[in-house]
Amino acid sequence: MLKSVKPTLNSKLFLKDGDRSDTGFTLLEVMVSVSIIAIVLVSILKLQGQTMTMNETIRFYTLAPLLADAKIAEIRLNPETFDLSSSGDFGEDYPGYSWEARIEEVKIEVMESPEIHLNKIDMAIQFNKGELNFSVRHFLNAESGEKNE
Repeated sequence: MLKSVKPTLNSKLFLKDGDRSDTGFTLLEVMVSVSIIAIVLVSILKLQGQTMTMNETIRFYTLAPLLADAKIAEIRLNPETFDLSSSGDFGEDYPGYSWEARIEEVKIEVMESPEIHLNKIDMAIQFNKGELNFSVRHFLNAESGEKNE
């Protein structure tokens, strides 16, 4: 039976002694290595971008409730300085953050006692003109300004 010999690029049948050594990388090996490195680098850069976006989002959702509570405390202390619909920003301390408050009087009828008058405060905190939003609702006693739970 005859054996067929298939020559390859590194076959010693076509090389004379001393013409070329067997060490080194082929073009295919280099291309595969470069493509693997490119895929890994793109993945790392995408992960870095997602981490930065998550950091900004987490910072907003940590800070927004504190800012909303501070603004509601201002409304409780000086309710006459706020209109039924007020808005503004937090100045240089928190650039990009803005707030909007809507105050509405609510009456609750109870069968055996007089009506309860409450002020419903809807507070919205926004970042970068609405890119991120946080809303909270508080009810305050309309007569005394105390919070009802």
